Amino acid sequence: MNLKESPMSATSETTAPVVSVRDACCTLGGRKVLDNVSLDVMRGQVVVLIGPSGAGKTTLLRSLNHLESVDSGSILVDGMPIGHRDLTSGKKVGTTELARRRSQIGFVFQHFNLFPHMTAAENVWNGPVRVLGTPKDEARRNALALLERVGLGDKAESRPSQLSGGQQQRVAIARALAMRPKVMLFDEPTSALDVEMVGEVLEVMRELAREHMTMVAVTHEMRFAREVADRIVVMDAGRIIEDAPPDQLFSNPRHERTKTFLSTIA
Repeated sequence: MNLKESPMSATSETTAPVVSVRDACCTLGGRKVLDNVSLDVMRGQVVVLIGPSGAGKTTLLRSLNHLESVDSGSILVDGMPIGHRDLTSGKKVGTTELARRRSQIGFVFQHFNLFPHMTAAENVWNGPVRVLGTPKDEARRNALALLERVGLGDKAESRPSQLSGGQQQRVAIARALAMRPKVMLFDEPTSALDVEMVGEVLEVMRELAREHMTMVAVTHEMRFAREVADRIVVMDAGRIIEDAPPDQLFSNPRHERTKTFLSTIA
């Protein structure tokens, strides 16, 4: 059952996708890891990327935030090109402007990447103060509210070394949310966690889905994908081979590679 309270996607608010990828190609280490990938993500949608190791899922996710550069094609987030140069128009995007655009894209990594010398609250409010110019008192209040939101209101003054892996990942989610992103990207956010900590992170993501946060997630948590995703996108060898709602994809996959992949994780 889908946890979304209503099918609230961009079609009810705007026809323009929040994320628009067109014919993106990327070569890393002499290997083509993205091969003419096109993808739209509408406002309020949750899109889950699945596929075998090396399929290009993480590279696609990282390219949405210019952590990897595409060789050709275009990537727009909220209508604005992501990258030092708009590959369609050829216009250069300045470093300051690129940083501003990237600040609107939340990214939660496999490993939490928290600043070890900062408290949980400091990790959350540092970005808005430094990047967005938010007054420190306002940023602190927002940080405490966000930590409360992810169930860590009592851990605001704890340093990462004093937190479990699941707690650190929830701080990382709060940190990304503090930037008020247009879209949240998750790269296997539970893969580095002990089994008993996976649920607490997935529950925060479920809550974001209920609130209609636009999200793109790479995950092997198929139960989560079934429950929360509006669409599941299957990648293989750098290409998107299938894109369908969860019920359709899991009950009647069309592509043989999708069937093979699903059989290995069943």
